[in-house]
Amino acid sequence: MAPWRTTLERLTIPFRRRLGAKIFATVCAFVLWFFVNAGERETQVMPFPVELRNLPERSVQTNLDKVDTVAVRLNGPGPLLASLDTKRSPIVLDLSSAEIGTDFRLKIRDEMIRVPRGVRVLDIEPSRIPIRLERVKRKSVPVTLAPVGEPRDGYTIQSIKVSPDKVQVSGPASLIDRLGALETEPFDLTDLATSAQKTVGLVRADQLSVKPETVVVEISVAVVMTTREFKRLPVEVRNVDRPFQLRPPRVNLTVKGPQRIVQNLSLDESAVYVDGGSYEPGEHMVEAEVALPAGVEIVKRDPLVIRLEILEPKSEPAKTVEPKNGAKKR
Repeated sequence: MAPWRTTLERLTIPFRRRLGAKIFATVCAFVLWFFVNAGERETQVMPFPVELRNLPERSVQTNLDKVDTVAVRLNGPGPLLASLDTKRSPIVLDLSSAEIGTDFRLKIRDEMIRVPRGVRVLDIEPSRIPIRLERVKRKSVPVTLAPVGEPRDGYTIQSIKVSPDKVQVSGPASLIDRLGALETEPFDLTDLATSAQKTVGLVRADQLSVKPETVVVEISVAVVMTTREFKRLPVEVRNVDRPFQLRPPRVNLTVKGPQRIVQNLSLDESAVYVDGGSYEPGEHMVEAEVALPAGVEIVKRDPLVIRLEILEPKSEPAKTVEPKNGAKKR
């Protein structure tokens, strides 16, 4: 190959490379120009989030009228406005020099709003953001319970315990100073018939931080016990095949047991008895036995003991035998 041709190729290669880059840049510039200037200009109101940065150490925003989003009226080409993602372009407010404990308002300037070239900011509403900062404070407070509903008939809540019974709360000093306790979320006792354990959350304001966020509630359920008096119940004597006397023949009883059983308890004529099978004839002081359902017990007998007298059977008189065939008595 001729030397001059090799030299020429060496000189044209960089030129071709630069030419390609220039053509690419020209195309990009044209596309951008077309995107910005082609089409009609439109006016739209778009929401921009407000982001607070560099808050003083151990401080928190507490004003109730705090603003999280502002409405910005923009003017620009429709395609540009349609492509604008306001969530990725928050308005950043620097609070590094903010004074704690005072109310103030920060002005939002046009240059704080990031929009593409060709888009103009026409209006901002609101244009000033209210700010109040307070010191963060910590405190230990007791937990109070919020049960709802009633257990099943015949049962009662014996005790309700919460663990832990105190939690650590942190938040604005004005809230912490007024806080005396934290209440649990409502937990249901309706139709409860056995002891139970529940994990329950705590009711708190949005600006409060709580550790732990849940507590364990232990509910102890017990059977309702009640007493009932039965008067003048007949006493049955069993296993005695001789004549007997029972004094008194009736007794009064007071029983105790689960309410759901005792309220419906019925004692028939054979429920109260004396077993005389092991007694010899004579007088005996005995306690009446009572056939009762499981869980029901006697708390009082009136009288405590009764007199059982077992009698000997009466002997019959000897019979006279008449002589036969008219024999005379001697």
